[in-house]
Amino acid sequence: MTVLAVAASVALIAGCTGENPGKPSTGQPTSSPAGSGLPRAGAPKVATPLKTTALETSACDAASESEVNSAGVTLKTAEPQDIAGGKGCLWIFTNTSGTVTGNLNVSQPDGLSHLYALKAQGSGVTTFQPVADVAGYPAVVYANGGEGPGVCNLAIGVRDDMMYVLTTQLFSGSPKYNDACGLLAKFGEFAVQHLKAAQ
Repeated sequence: MTVLAVAASVALIAGCTGENPGKPSTGQPTSSPAGSGLPRAGAPKVATPLKTTALETSACDAASESEVNSAGVTLKTAEPQDIAGGKGCLWIFTNTSGTVTGNLNVSQPDGLSHLYALKAQGSGVTTFQPVADVAGYPAVVYANGGEGPGVCNLAIGVRDDMMYVLTTQLFSGSPKYNDACGLLAKFGEFAVQHLKAAQ
């Protein structure tokens, strides 16, 4: 079930929208290339873009064991993942209480603008909710079906052309079962702070 939830999230983010697929990020902190038109579709501009090389090369450094445990869950293991959107990390919690996956979506070069455009088109998202900035960076909770307790998808704009995507599938035994999005916000804070430290 967890794998399906993650796959569905990645498929939404990397979904076909008639746009060019783009190239993987170089990790450079740059504003959008001249003429790229980012941000667009009402997406917020990322005021302080971040180099992302640190998480492109070592995705599980986004959240340490002590950080994960401080978020109200207990880490069993963290496993690097190769997924459609780019290299990521799967954090697995003890007592089969659930998982969190986080990755930089290098295959979607429009960053948060991609989600805003899907919302504007009226297709591709069944949930779209801008939320409070995560460590100073704009964020959106989104879904394309599958909403419910223990489930959340959170995208954080770390540059106009790059988002850090977090998904979770928690089970009823998890202490965060009814606060899945709050848990992702904490993981997002850890990831952004790690990127800030690596600038």
